[in-house]
Amino acid sequence: MKRNIDKALRIAPLAAAVLMGGCATVEDAPRGEAAYALIPPPPAVGMDYRIVPDDVLRIQVYHEPGLSLEDAQVSAAGMVRLPLIGDVPVAGLTAAEASDVIAGRLGERYLVSPQVSLFVKQAVGRRITLDGEVREPGLYPVDGRLTLLQAVALAKGPTRLAGLSEVVVLRQMDGHRMAARFDLAAIRRGRADDVEILPGDRIVVGLSRAKAILGGALIAIPALATGFIALDGR
Repeated sequence: MKRNIDKALRIAPLAAAVLMGGCATVEDAPRGEAAYALIPPPPAVGMDYRIVPDDVLRIQVYHEPGLSLEDAQVSAAGMVRLPLIGDVPVAGLTAAEASDVIAGRLGERYLVSPQVSLFVKQAVGRRITLDGEVREPGLYPVDGRLTLLQAVALAKGPTRLAGLSEVVVLRQMDGHRMAARFDLAAIRRGRADDVEILPGDRIVVGLSRAKAILGGALIAIPALATGFIALDGR
């Protein structure tokens, strides 16, 4: 009961801002327990992944090794080139959908009831961005589940003067750019749970750097149930 009351007290100022039609800066993003509690569950990983340009595919045509490819890279135009049938559009498709398209092309003129399996070997679309006070900022691939602590480790950890208590996670949700804040120091000490990072997330270590990236834009507070707060006009 006490925990629920404490949580309500933390959320109350945000609710008041919504009712008053006010806006807040990035400092008002949900943080601590409130931020963890409001994060939606991660989307399914694996079969629902949609192919993007530069992904590397393994394409196997049953009983046809001459038509199979071990490392087929998707072109910038979203095509993959196969023997006999040439360029096939696969960007935006799942592996199962792309398999069906390739099988359909092969079955039109060359094979009877072809069986095609497709596996995404390198998923370029599953990347995160590390920015701010980390040793090696940049884009990093996400292979399986990843936590905030693990993500920062990919960038060789925070710098010596990094503001560990001010880590901003930017996330695209339902067509809106959202933000939340976490305390990396508390996570390291086991005083806070390690939040899951999703493909497409941008992690910025240090509040000053986050504010610089956002260009001083204000953040409008949406309905509390959405969890993160939406970047106004983004």
